[in-house]
Amino acid sequence: PQGDPAAGHAAEIGRVCDQLLPRHRASGGTKGFVSVPLPAGPADGADAWAARARALRDEIDRPNLVVRVPAEAADTATLRALFALGVAVEVSGVCSPRRYGEAATALLAALSTPDGPTRTASFLSFDVTGVERHVDARLDLIGSDEAKALRGRAGLACARLAHRTHEMTFSSARWGALAAAGTPEPKLLWVTGGASPYRSAHCVQELVTRGTATAMRPAAARALAEAGTVSGDRVWRHYADAERTLAYLNWFGISVESVTQTPEKPTEMAAPREDRPHATTRPLRAPHQPHQPHRRLTPA
Repeated sequence: PQGDPAAGHAAEIGRVCDQLLPRHRASGGTKGFVSVPLPAGPADGADAWAARARALRDEIDRPNLVVRVPAEAADTATLRALFALGVAVEVSGVCSPRRYGEAATALLAALSTPDGPTRTASFLSFDVTGVERHVDARLDLIGSDEAKALRGRAGLACARLAHRTHEMTFSSARWGALAAAGTPEPKLLWVTGGASPYRSAHCVQELVTRGTATAMRPAAARALAEAGTVSGDRVWRHYADAERTLAYLNWFGISVESVTQTPEKPTEMAAPREDRPHATTRPLRAPHQPHQPHRRLTPA
């Protein structure tokens, strides 16, 4: 969205934060966060992003606020400047496994500062349905039965490979030293808001695994509740299948990296209504809590 999505809505954002504050405190500061995007501006260096984050932090003044910055702006210097403010950070809208690796590497570097390890929460979000939308459009142009058979598979495949990268990055010796010093492990956040409620619910079911959270719309949460219990890991044992899917796409001349070259823009934030700040302000929710569709809480 253009301008500041939080402008004029500080009271509502504060109210959402307050609703989740008991959860946040009861979890020791690991759950019950509310993510709010930082506005873009004419200057996009580390100091400019930090100034906008400071203004939002001071206006909202809640410990469970998360400032959201787009992945293309989230270099190590910018992330360190944000962490220095003592606020939780979400790096948003990554659309490919390679880009996720770059974002995770920058975040890992930023968590180690000259003043010592960062102790604030952090999130990396992957735009599952955004990838799917880009790739399916290319498959539709090809039009063959074989191409159409691959529709709906790219988003899940890329998400699973991003998860593999996440696990490799945050099981390294470098991360181990930070974890031993008390740095909270970054959470991988699936974003599925650009699809129909039932497609979004299906993505949630297919991406259940430890240490992740999902951002979904209320209608998708209701669809998930109707679908039944979500159980069992659906990511770890599907890395090889994900690689095969990308190989099939390459056979058709479709490179996930090339079709997602446009700046990352989470589909959940597409075309929000001016009078609905919650279209861009999202509490973070675990996929196993469909009975509270208006809240998104980070999992254990």
